[in-house]
Amino acid sequence: MIGWATAFALTVVIEAPLAALAAPRGRRRDAVVDSLALNLVTHPNAWWSVQQWPGRWTEVELAVLAVETLGYALVTRIGLSRGFLVAALANGVTAALSFAF
Repeated sequence: MIGWATAFALTVVIEAPLAALAAPRGRRRDAVVDSLALNLVTHPNAWWSVQQWPGRWTEVELAVLAVETLGYALVTRIGLSRGFLVAALANGVTAALSFAF
């Protein structure tokens, strides 16, 4: 199992470009910066929660998806449906990869 700092770094390296690709052209730079900020909020909490309640991984990931969807929708100002798309793509990839590590 890898440590939190490594997991966070990998998450940011993977999710930021995905967020940029899924965001509208005029919001791609904002999506990258906001991805970092959102992960600074959600990742430590998710990591701690999964360590405390390993059987609650799905619930934790759904909570992260909800928070990041709202973050992209409101902070990046890309709307709720696009915010969900960005959050689902980015978190779906890193969530799937988490089983590899």
